[in-house]
Amino acid sequence: MLGNISSLYGSSYSQYGALGAIPGIGQSSLFGSSSSVSALNRQESSFQVKLSAYGKLQSAMDTFKSALSDFKTAQGAAPFKATSSASKTLTAQAGKDTGAAGSYNVNVNQLATAQTLTSGVYANKDSTIVGTGSITIQTGAYNASTNTFTPTDSGGGKTISISASNGTLSGIANAINAAGAGVKASVVSSGSGYQLSLTSSKTGTDNSIKLAVSDNDNTNGDLAGLSAFAYNPSAGPSGYNKNLTETVAAQNAQLTVNGASVTSQSNAVTSAVKGVTLNLAATGSATVGVARDSEAFAASAQKFVEAYNALQKSVSELSGTASLSSASPLASDGLTSKLVNEVRNTVTQASYGYGNNRTTLADIGISKKSDGTLALDKSKLQSAFAASPDNAANLLANTADRLTNSVTRSTSANSELQYTTRGLSKALQSVQNRKALLQDYTSQTYYGLPAQPPLSSYLSKTNTATQAGRYTQVSELY
Repeated sequence: MLGNISSLYGSSYSQYGALGAIPGIGQSSLFGSSSSVSALNRQESSFQVKLSAYGKLQSAMDTFKSALSDFKTAQGAAPFKATSSASKTLTAQAGKDTGAAGSYNVNVNQLATAQTLTSGVYANKDSTIVGTGSITIQTGAYNASTNTFTPTDSGGGKTISISASNGTLSGIANAINAAGAGVKASVVSSGSGYQLSLTSSKTGTDNSIKLAVSDNDNTNGDLAGLSAFAYNPSAGPSGYNKNLTETVAAQNAQLTVNGASVTSQSNAVTSAVKGVTLNLAATGSATVGVARDSEAFAASAQKFVEAYNALQKSVSELSGTASLSSASPLASDGLTSKLVNEVRNTVTQASYGYGNNRTTLADIGISKKSDGTLALDKSKLQSAFAASPDNAANLLANTADRLTNSVTRSTSANSELQYTTRGLSKALQSVQNRKALLQDYTSQTYYGLPAQPPLSSYLSKTNTATQAGRYTQVSELY
């Protein structure tokens, strides 16, 4: 096996040829000495510390970018908020696509309702079988002018089987609810008995109910058996197949907004004001105001300042500016200074608008302190926002967006930071390989192995895989 070990030295390892250039290690040095190993250890430690510092810098930049993500748009920095002067009549909610601030006079003339149909009265709801067969349920729009029913679902609706096992009033109600047919069923007390009540799951005239019955008594549509639950809105007032009673008619919400008429299938009206939902609760009048949310903007500004200051603190600790210590891992590091200065310059130069309408961060109460961090004057922020909510929101949003783009460029896979980090990683690996090789060479001398090639030849090997194999074989000897 010793012969095999000696035969491994013929390969060329040029990447180790510069080992002698490391301070404290020369070609004529005794490589087993503590000073030689110490030199490699010092360089390994130096690379590791700097790699760790760059990792922390990357993390700080990523955290900063993440903190800005919620208000890179004006809507994110200061979302619109809708308020109602009469919450018992309606409430209002602004969405992400709200167009602009404004005031709207709303008159609610009619609420949207869901159609309700009720059966005849039955003495028992849980034990008497009222009928068997099947019920097909459809929802859709009934046009009284043409006496036609147009189903919402072109698939023919939901067909529900009714047998002796579920043919009671309660069993039919449970079967309908389990079918997901767009109808809610319940059994209600009439005082003299029980009735099946069917209500459309949605309000509006487009969600009327139609029930077709296939009765096992072979007399579909009459008032006996399961046919008693048939309801075709197109049938005559007292006609065949129209055996349920409409107790609540389907109707649409009707309202005016700043004088313009609006009709909605739902009481959640989304078509009246762009991006705003009006939730109607009763007939009456209300004034709806839409404006940017001052409290949300103040929170965004606070978060911006805190995120910026957290980044500055991290950089100061890494670069030594916090303690003026030259021992800090990134002290006098040009790359760190370059990245941080890009962020600082973006904040310093931030503005929105032109001429007399130009607004800076200082104008809205965000100013730079002597230590490079930011301070927030909440009173000034509030006054500036009240004077021009759009300018303030757009300024903060544009600044956050530009900072995000800057940090993304500085930390991307092709950035100088990543390039430098990869280079340091390779340099660290090279030092670690050299140290392993030196320890290997030293161990052979210590254990009296056969004569080795000259040190310069041994350190000129470049085949890492062979070197790793060589190291393993030496270990196996002991």
